[in-house]
Amino acid sequence: LLAARIGTTINYCKPYTPTAKAKVERWFRTMKDQWMASLDMRDFPSLEALSGSLCAYVRGYNLSAHSSLKGSTPQERFFSEPEKVRRLPEEKMKTDFLLELERRVSADSVVTIGNVEYEVDMRFARQRIRLRCSPGMDEVYVAEADGTLLPVRLLNKQENASVKREKLLLSEGGEG
Repeated sequence: LLAARIGTTINYCKPYTPTAKAKVERWFRTMKDQWMASLDMRDFPSLEALSGSLCAYVRGYNLSAHSSLKGSTPQERFFSEPEKVRRLPEEKMKTDFLLELERRVSADSVVTIGNVEYEVDMRFARQRIRLRCSPGMDEVYVAEADGTLLPVRLLNKQENASVKREKLLLSEGGEG
C-alpha cells in the first residue's frame, strides 16, 4: 500500500537467483565480513546500542571512497544525479506513511483500536471504514474514498451519551 501511495513499484527477483540481485548480495557480504565479523554482543547493553553501531558503520561506508565508483563515495555518487531522485513533499510524507486499518463503526459512531475508543462522524455509523493512524496513535484519521483524511478524536462518553439520534420505527404503528 505504501509503495502504491507514493507512486513506486517494487520488483522482486526470483528466489535463489543471487546474480539477479548482485549489488544487494554484495552489500550483505561486505557488511557481514566487515561489521558483523567484529561484533561482540556483550559490548551492547541494549538494542539501541547495537542499532547505533550499525548506523555508524553504514555512515562510514557511505562516506568512504570506493574503487568501483572511480574513487568517489556512495553518497557523492547518489547526489551526483539529483534529477533522478524524486522527493516527496513534507505534507505527503506525513500522510502517506500512516498505518492503515479497517474497522466497523458502531451504531453510536464509535470505533475501537486496541481497546481505545474513538468517535467518528455520524454518517459512518454501521459502516466499515478505513482508518489511517500514526504508529504512536497520536493522530487518527478516517480515509475517505476520495483520499481526504478526516481527523478522529478520542471518545468523550458523557458527550456521546447526550447526542440526539433518530428514533428507529420498530413497527408501522409508532415508535419503538
